[in-house]
Amino acid sequence: LRQASTCMERVDPHLCNNPGLVSRLVDWETSWEVGARYVRDAPLLDGICDVVSEVRAAQQVAPALTLMCEDCDVELFLVLPRMVILLFVADPGQQRANLVRNLLPHRFAEAGPKSAEEGSVPTRSCPDLIALSELYQAVLTELASVHPAAAAHAAPKEAAWQVLVKRAIKGDSDGSPKHNATDEEKLSSCPSATRRHVEDFMLGLERWSLELQRHCPQDWNQCSAVLVQCITRTMKTKTSSKKFQI
Repeated sequence: LRQASTCMERVDPHLCNNPGLVSRLVDWETSWEVGARYVRDAPLLDGICDVVSEVRAAQQVAPALTLMCEDCDVELFLVLPRMVILLFVADPGQQRANLVRNLLPHRFAEAGPKSAEEGSVPTRSCPDLIALSELYQAVLTELASVHPAAAAHAAPKEAAWQVLVKRAIKGDSDGSPKHNATDEEKLSSCPSATRRHVEDFMLGLERWSLELQRHCPQDWNQCSAVLVQCITRTMKTKTSSKKFQI
């Protein structure tokens, strides 16, 4: 664009006859749309940063997630929405709620009058999301009391959280490969009732994961691209096949 500004007399009046310039303008428009949504909106940007920080922490717990991110594995785009919902139900009061509310606005309702200081309207989750969050808390507490790794851990709930993170990354018990058989063996050593409760929670998590992807696929695709770029700390560059010309 800077190059074009120095030789405006050579720009064809018909924009379509300037393929290189058109290509750059399209890239600029796309970047501006992403920036307008995720950078200018401070609460939403905070939500993105919160999720990215937690996913990076999860990579330390589950190295398989790091490999997925580095390779942009197709499985990553099944895991990412699960992680977003898992993080939300784990602590709905954090900034990550802004991201979920933006992607699933119909699942939130106004909870009070507009705040004069923040200029925003407080919202509350729908009963189904609240129920999933309550189920999460119950499963976390149960795992913390019976899971072998949690029993030997200084912070049992932290160990239980790691179990749930690894389970969410693993996916369906019969549909995705086992990234860590040892973790599966440890979970299988828990009482059958606990394993059933974990699977019930994971089924609920998967349902919400699908809704997150399907409610507005275009919004989710754009959001997931931003998340992956932030998590991997890479700038997605597009090499145009068209020579820049005006």
